[in-house]
Amino acid sequence: MAIGVKLVSKEDASPEVQQIFEQIEKQMGFVPPTMRAMANKPEYLKLFLQKSQVAMGPGKIDSKTKLFVALTVSILNNCEMCITTYTNKLKEAGVTDEEIVELLSVIDLMSGLNHFNNGLMIKPSEK
Repeated sequence: MAIGVKLVSKEDASPEVQQIFEQIEKQMGFVPPTMRAMANKPEYLKLFLQKSQVAMGPGKIDSKTKLFVALTVSILNNCEMCITTYTNKLKEAGVTDEEIVELLSVIDLMSGLNHFNNGLMIKPSEK
């Protein structure tokens, strides 16, 4: 159970949500708890899935780059569920441990640099 929110089970779901859960299971093999929580408001679950398809589906940016961005944002937001999900998806896409550590080294570098510049209130126009 999420804090204060029921995770909708397949058995308790409306027929509409059951159909959505079946589609999710076909794609992912299971229905993640996040989507089970969203199912309390089916319209929101449907909107999330549409946004996900648009953002993570085929486009100008390749899927590996999108997964790296997703992992980066998940790390910066400290989302354990998402970090696990996107690390696993990157591994499934053939990404090596070295590449993941390289990504983390960039996050480390830029996070520190951002905090340094913010702490000193350094502006882009200053030379």
